[in-house]
Amino acid sequence: MTIRILIADDHSLLRVGLVSMLSNEQEFSVVAEAHDGEQALALFEQHRPDITILDVRMPVLDGIETLVRIREIQPDARVIMLSTAELEEEVSQSLKQGAAAFVTKAAPPVTLVDTIQRVHAGEVIQHPLLETNNAMHEHLSPREIEVLHLVALGHSNKQIAVDLSLSIHTVKTYIKGILAKFNVKDRAGAVSIGYAKGILKI
Repeated sequence: MTIRILIADDHSLLRVGLVSMLSNEQEFSVVAEAHDGEQALALFEQHRPDITILDVRMPVLDGIETLVRIREIQPDARVIMLSTAELEEEVSQSLKQGAAAFVTKAAPPVTLVDTIQRVHAGEVIQHPLLETNNAMHEHLSPREIEVLHLVALGHSNKQIAVDLSLSIHTVKTYIKGILAKFNVKDRAGAVSIGYAKGILKI
């Protein structure tokens, strides 16, 4: 079975190199290449590739925003993110938004080939950076604990902002981080997990 691939990267030399390298693999077929996120979206809709490889940093639409929109078009789309550096925020956001893997441009070709094969087989590949920081990721920072305590007391974002001398935007950011770490969708779920973990006391 031929694995049909879309590659999106604004660096033409690197993109051409990727196309050439992957085209040498008999099981791969590069069906389209894009130089920005907007073009990647259009080509994705046109070709519906098996695998999409997105550069994290692209003009017009960055890779993560493109990833989000691709998965709105096709929720089970298999996407591999590509970047020059392993920044925890980029890795975390990519996987949180549904990427199946994150690979650096410095990785040897065999790594990308192996990743494409594994993702095509349905695997979601956890990144070592997140595995290393897993324990830290599951625990709240001291400030997040303060925010969670006030959420448990039923305080609004505005009240929390006043209590902690923060902006409402910053409070929202803390709450968003708490929900992500606890893998819940709302404040009630976060409070429930907080009690379950012993962070909050009855």
